[in-house]
Amino acid sequence: MDRIPLISQEPVEGAIQGHVIKGITHSQKSFRPGDWPERLTGVITLFVGERRPGIHIACTRLAMPVVDAGTKCLFVSEELRVVCADAFDFVMRFAKDNDLPVETRRAQRLGSAEVFGEEAS
Repeated sequence: MDRIPLISQEPVEGAIQGHVIKGITHSQKSFRPGDWPERLTGVITLFVGERRPGIHIACTRLAMPVVDAGTKCLFVSEELRVVCADAFDFVMRFAKDNDLPVETRRAQRLGSAEVFGEEAS
């Protein structure tokens, strides 16, 4: 799951600005089900209609499951707000409704081959 490295807030060339939704509530309880980041990524993929040839799972460059300090999280690119405001609002409401903390963070931009584990040609 940990495909894109989260980085510090200092400006970094090529970094993606976004939001990390933590999989642990404000009262420090693990959010369940355990595959919630993957499920939410699938919902966002439906909103934006992004499909990747040869990839059999729902995925989008605009939201990606990550692990941060041992906690399952969802990184949501700030670009999602522009591409599909409804999807962005949905995911932020999801976090609020489920008492999940949201942090503004940056992530390293990766090429699709790096994200999906393909060999570079």
